[in-house]
Amino acid sequence: MSEEQREILQMVSDGKISADDGAKLLEALKTGEQKRREMESPARRVREKKRIISEKKIMNHLAGMGNMREIGRMVRGMVRDSVSGISDDFAEIDEEMCEDAGLLEGPIELESGTELVLKRRRRVHMNTGGDLTLIGVVGFSLEAVGEDIPDIKVYRENGTVYLKWDTGDLTLNVPAAVDNVRASIMGGNIKLSGISASAQIKTKGGNINLSETSRAFSAKTMGGDIMIALTDNWSEDSEVATMGGNINLVLHSSNKAEISAKTMGGRIAVQEGIGELTESGHPGASRVNIDLSEGEECPDLSMKTMGGDISVTMSGAEPAEERDTEKKRSRKKKK
Repeated sequence: MSEEQREILQMVSDGKISADDGAKLLEALKTGEQKRREMESPARRVREKKRIISEKKIMNHLAGMGNMREIGRMVRGMVRDSVSGISDDFAEIDEEMCEDAGLLEGPIELESGTELVLKRRRRVHMNTGGDLTLIGVVGFSLEAVGEDIPDIKVYRENGTVYLKWDTGDLTLNVPAAVDNVRASIMGGNIKLSGISASAQIKTKGGNINLSETSRAFSAKTMGGDIMIALTDNWSEDSEVATMGGNINLVLHSSNKAEISAKTMGGRIAVQEGIGELTESGHPGASRVNIDLSEGEECPDLSMKTMGGDISVTMSGAEPAEERDTEKKRSRKKKK
């Protein structure tokens, strides 16, 4: 007789429990002892080990499915952000409804607050390659410069100037009178330098380079890199997205911002000493937030890429070690 059985019988003898309750306890004790012996048998241990391994595989699989769902959402979001409206979002303009329709021949004067819309027209069986370069200048004169200037159609309507051309490189001096620029081309690079206007830039098959950027910008490309250099007075929400390319951001020491960087299949590297980093995401789908707000209200800058890397450096700073967020995990992690 076991010690537990003796204790139950003693409680019945002392009147602490009834005979029926004692019988139930003895039966339960017997059942538990039998199960214990089964658990300790070699066959049982083998079965239990197999069960644990199977459960771990199922849990890992479910976790993997969760990661895949997260990656899938990120892929769909990046595809939507990087390709949405790249080629077809600028409305065709009816020449008969616009004033001063014709070819751009020499400089034209613009009013303050003008919106400038640029689109290289697509025609079947025609090479649509060529780069677009926009250079910021003072004053009110918009002018095409350089050699081999293509034929450019000009339309004006309600404070908006539309320029369209068929193919070839185009370089424009864009005056400070322009308040907003929208540009869409196929098969070429876009470069903006010192533009004082806000900008929405889209291309397929080309790079985008925004230097001395001081206003809000939206830059999207497929198959190209995006390079951005902010001025000290940049202070408006902005976004960039690319498929198959890298994103390189150069900050000014006075910039204050909340920066969100996301990549699929790449890494995110931030120069040592830039902001406070918070990392999240999954292997192959990295996310890093960079806080440069210093507790103040500041603009947001969103950067997304598929198949590319993201780098963030400081303008004019001495070369410093980059914090590779795929390898160094010492910073705070967002759960």
